[in-house]
Amino acid sequence: MTFREDDVLLTAAEAAKLLALSRSGLWVGVARGDLPAPCYPLPRAPRWSRNELLATVAARRALPRDQMAKRRAARTAATERVA
Repeated sequence: MTFREDDVLLTAAEAAKLLALSRSGLWVGVARGDLPAPCYPLPRAPRWSRNELLATVAARRALPRDQMAKRRAARTAATERVA
């Protein structure tokens, strides 16, 4: 993760609010690889780069609908295998 001078580090609550997610939803997105992993400037203090979060969301919105549908189907199939 590289930081720019104007970059802001967000807590889990702030990052979740920015993305309109719950905090647990934020961590689910990180675990699935849909969202970037946090950095830890201090132990037990995860922080996300605001610019990196916004860039990730913008890139995901730019994906064609069929790619998103394929990813969704693969995710559904994976969860059905686990359950």
